[in-house]
Formats: sequence, structure tokens, C-alpha cells
Amino acid sequence: MLDLNFMKQARTKKIQKTHLLFVLTALVGLLFYQSFAYSQQYVIVDSENGDRFTGIWRSGTETHFEIEYRGQILKLPLMGHTLSFTSDITNVPDRTAAKYYRNGLTLLELGLTELAQQRFEAALEEFPRYPAAHYQLGLLYKANADNVNALERFRSVAILDAANFDLVPHFRELGDTALADEAYAEAVDNYQLILEYYPDHEFVPGLSYITGFLLVEQLKNYDEGLPLLDSARQQYPRMSSHEKAFFLIGKLQAEIGQFETALYTLQGFIMRYPVSEWVYEARLIRAEVNLKLGKTTEAGNEAAQVQGMSVDEAMRERAKQILDQTRWTVYTKANDLPENHIQAITAHGTRLWVGTPNGVMLFETAFNNWIPIPDVPQLINNATEKIPDVRAIAASSEEVWVGTRSQGAIHYNKLTGEIQTYLPVDEFPAWVKDIKMDASEIWFATDNGVVRKVRGTVDPLFIYNIRQSFIPADNIETLLLTPTTLWGASADGDIVTFNRETDEWDSYRSTEIREGTTVIRFDTAEEQLLFTWFNANEQSNGYFRADLDGGNGKSTTLDIGIEDENDLRNIYIRGILDNTPIVPQENEEPPVETPDPLTSEPSPETEALEIEPPAPPVPLVLWIATNSSFYTHHTRSGAWEDTTTPQIVSGDLIIQALIVANDRIWMATNNGLAAMNIR
Repeated sequence: MLDLNFMKQARTKKIQKTHLLFVLTALVGLLFYQSFAYSQQYVIVDSENGDRFTGIWRSGTETHFEIEYRGQILKLPLMGHTLSFTSDITNVPDRTAAKYYRNGLTLLELGLTELAQQRFEAALEEFPRYPAAHYQLGLLYKANADNVNALERFRSVAILDAANFDLVPHFRELGDTALADEAYAEAVDNYQLILEYYPDHEFVPGLSYITGFLLVEQLKNYDEGLPLLDSARQQYPRMSSHEKAFFLIGKLQAEIGQFETALYTLQGFIMRYPVSEWVYEARLIRAEVNLKLGKTTEAGNEAAQVQGMSVDEAMRERAKQILDQTRWTVYTKANDLPENHIQAITAHGTRLWVGTPNGVMLFETAFNNWIPIPDVPQLINNATEKIPDVRAIAASSEEVWVGTRSQGAIHYNKLTGEIQTYLPVDEFPAWVKDIKMDASEIWFATDNGVVRKVRGTVDPLFIYNIRQSFIPADNIETLLLTPTTLWGASADGDIVTFNRETDEWDSYRSTEIREGTTVIRFDTAEEQLLFTWFNANEQSNGYFRADLDGGNGKSTTLDIGIEDENDLRNIYIRGILDNTPIVPQENEEPPVETPDPLTSEPSPETEALEIEPPAPPVPLVLWIATNSSFYTHHTRSGAWEDTTTPQIVSGDLIIQALIVANDRIWMATNNGLAAMNIR
């Protein structure tokens, strides 16, 4: 409701007579009303003699007005009456509230603002749904720079009777002030009131964009901000903010996992703004989304365009990383895996065994195929009371061993098709963490020591733990089997060895391995011992390389400053012989001519140098995987290549295992099995 009488009084001289005020107010009220078109409007008529009544507005001229009152049409003169309009009859105050309100206006006219505020507040105590009283209080709060309370009063007016009050200038001013003070939530609150209650105002197109940007960029409120920006983009495409909004919508859709929608939005943006400052960023986001959807060809095409056209080195580097990513293929449940969480992998020939919390599966991978072979895995998975939680697998041409978390081990004989279980009820350790075997023995790393099974004998299993043998540590995490030695690493970081010729246990120490270092995984490559480690105290991890007997060891630190122990611990290494040809460097100095040993006289100096130096280590190609990076290291040249780990559809990437088989790297993760060709 808008009482134009006293709003007009505030701008006139105090010497004006009372009856003239009524006439002017009525005339202004009439003209104000006639500028709007409402389906039904109520008018409150206040007479000079104190009478008051409310009717439905019918029509008016410059001298008279007509209202419907109690079923009759009354024609009354403007002179001597004050008219106030409302669109909601429930907002018509009673006489007492109206009296307080009029007294407040009189006091306001006399400059007694504190007393006027008390009267307006008294009017609201008497009648809380009094829009004009809320409005006057809002003006007073705003004049005193109390913007918080001013907003709340103006909000009440908007809720009660926005149609009869022009609140847009107030909301805009309060919002702009808050924005300048970086009070983004308060600014959004003001702007949203304009958008909600004055949707046809000229400010709405620009404010729709401004409010949307504030919601998504400053407040990270995507649930409200994205729909608002998208609506502005579609309704007001000629605004200067349209380009930024178009791009930002697609970018945020990608961030919150609306992948297909993001691809569509960003493609529309690229077509609409082919020379935009954000066009390369849009293509890279599309490439990243395509990677997460497994569309490596599409991802590569987008990244290649950026790398070929952009002059921004940062953009080109991102494009290169994405192109590296396209070398990976990620297999999930959609590709017949029992689970996306992969815990163990091993290969024999072209067959790949995969272990998950929901059992094992077998695949044929020859010639980059991926063919499920379910028959044998079903036998293994049905061998125990419940589907095994698989933590380790070892396979050969004759057999497969599967280690579980709570149900011991399962053996499958390929020659006979027989299944045999080794269960905790038979005193076999419950949790098998690693399995290694050769032609003579099978070894199991468990939570209760090491188990040894000798082939071709009827001897029972040998169980080594600190309670009944000389093994230096229990709870073994990982094993490595060489012709002469079994290597093991415990959960506490101890390295144990077993001499297979003397049947003796021992501990391994190296000055290259610092105090507090814990070994994670073992591997061998070309008669060289490899294992990864982490050091929680130093927040670092890396790898160790030595001869098979542990001599000539050298430790290399890889990452530092890692606070999350899970990221420290998840580091895996594999290596093969580096047989790439040696390419001479350009402008290489010619070799210095030396005397022919067959024709030259030996000298004391050359005789002293005849002792042969130790042969350099065999050159290797090492692959090292962590939760955040995938490294390739050529030990001969010292070259390192850091490639981002595969983009998995969702969730943080956690590496669980790493192997090299059939010219491919196979990486087990918590959300799929990733593969990459290495030739």
C-alpha cells in the first residue's frame, strides 16, 4: 500500500493548509494509480472529518473518483479526501495503526525522526502487515546507513505489496553498496528481490547476469547461480555479458559432473564466439570431459587444435598433457569388471587376471583386445562361502593362486580343473597380501607372517612368524622372489630376507635408506632390485635401486612435501631393459686418438690403469606411478617424463597396483583399470 499523501507532504512547505494537502495527495494518488493496470485495486479513503472506509476502485477524474463500497458505487470529490491504494485487502490497517502512522508522518514533517520512528514501529505492533509503515522505517534506516535493517524493511514491503511501491532504486543502491564492500551475499540478496518482484524492470537483464556471476564465482552457489545464468543467457542474448556467461555455464557444468550437458554448452559457445578469449579454454575443457567419458579420440582432436593454434604456452602445455592422457584406456564395470575398485592384477602371456573386492575376472588382451573369459573366474569366486575380497593373484601356465582378505587362499589347477582352498579354519592365515612363486616354491605374505609351500613334497605348509621362527617381523605386506633370496617388507617398514640355500632369516639395512623409511613394493628388472618407499617424517617418497643381493644400492627421492600418508604410500615401480639405440649428440667432440695397444710400448702409467672399473648398471626404463603422477625414467640418459595419471570418471585417483605386460602398462586404481601402450 502506498500513502502518497504524506510522501507528498514531505516535499511541500509547512505553510500549506490541511485541506490543500488532502486534495494534492488525492490527485497525486489518482495519477499514480492510473499509471498502473491491475485486475482489481482497493482504495482506502480518509476524510478530513476522520472517517475512513475501504472500497474497490472503479474510475477517477481530476475532480472526482468512484469506488464500489458495500455493493454500491459512490462518486466522491477529490477535495477533502486522501486516497491510498493496495492490491491486497488484508494489508488495510485498522484505525489505531493508521493513526500511529499518520502521527509518524506529521512528526517526520517536523524533523522529529526518532519520535516518528517510534510511531511507525507502534503502527507495526498494532498491524504487522502495514506496508507503508515498513517502507517509512526502511527509509529512516537507509538514511542512517543501517543498510541491514533497511533491507529487511524493504523486503517486507516487497512481500506485502510490491506492486504499489517502487523499491527498485532502494534495492539497487543497497546492492551496489554491498558489492563495493565485497559483501557479495548481501548484494545478491538485494538484486534477487528486484528480479523476483519487478521482473519487467529495465534493470533486470543486467542484474540477472551480475547476480548469476556473483552466485557462481564468489559464493560458489551453483544450484541457484547456474539456472539464473542460463536463463539470462537465453532471454538476453544481446547483453555484453552473454559471452562470459555462455562459457562459464559450460565450465561449471563440467566441474559438477554434468558432462554431456557441458559438451553441448561449450560446443555452442565455440560456434557462437569462435575468436573469444575463452575459446581455447572451452576446447580444453571439452577435451577433459571427453577423457572422463572415455572418448579419447574426441579428446585428442580438441587438444590437438589448441596445441596447434594457441600461442599461450600454458594452454599448449595443458593440451600436451591431455594428448598424453589419450594414450590411456580405462576399463570399468561397463567392460565386464566385477568392480571398478581394482586391488590386484597379474598377467601370464596375453591373459590378464584382475582382482576386486567382488572376486576375480580374466581377460584376453592380445592385439589390444579386451575379451572376458568368465568360466574359470566363476569357479574361483564360488569356491568360498562368499565371493572373495581379492588382494593378490599369481598365475602360471599350470595354476592360479588367489589371496583374499578374510578367507585365506584359493588354488586353481589349470591341468586338472580342480579348486583347492586354504582357509583360516585350517590354520591358514586369513589375510593374504601378496603371492610369489617359481618352479620350486610358492610364498604368501600374510597378516600373520610368511607362508611357504614347497612343490613336489608332502610336507605341510611352513608358516614363519615371530612366535615360532626367527623371522624378524610379522604382518608382511609384499614379497620379491629371486633364485637365491626371498625379500619381504612388513607393515612397520622392516625389510626381511630369507636365504633359500641355508633356510635362514635376516634383516636388511642400507645406508641409503634413511631412518623412518617404509618400503612399499618390490620389483626386479635385468638383475637389478627395485623397490619403492615413503618417509612420513620427511613427507617424501621415492625408489631404491640395487644389485639383486642388495649391494651397490642408491635411493632416489621422487616427491616431497606430501602431507597425506595415503598419497605418500601409494607409489609403485616397474622396469624393463632400455634397448633403444644410442643416438650421438650433434656437434659431439671426436674421440681422442689413443695408441694402438698392439704396437705401443706399455708405460708405468698405463700399467697402473689396467684395473677394470665396475661395469655400469644395465640401462632400464622405469615406470613409477603415484596418486597424482606417472613418471617415465630412462636411467641411461637420465631423462624424466612426468605424465598426469589417467582421468577417471569420478572421485580421487588412488593407485592400487602396477604391472607391465604385452607392451602395455596396466594400472589398477580405485575407480577402474587403466592401460597404456608403451611401444
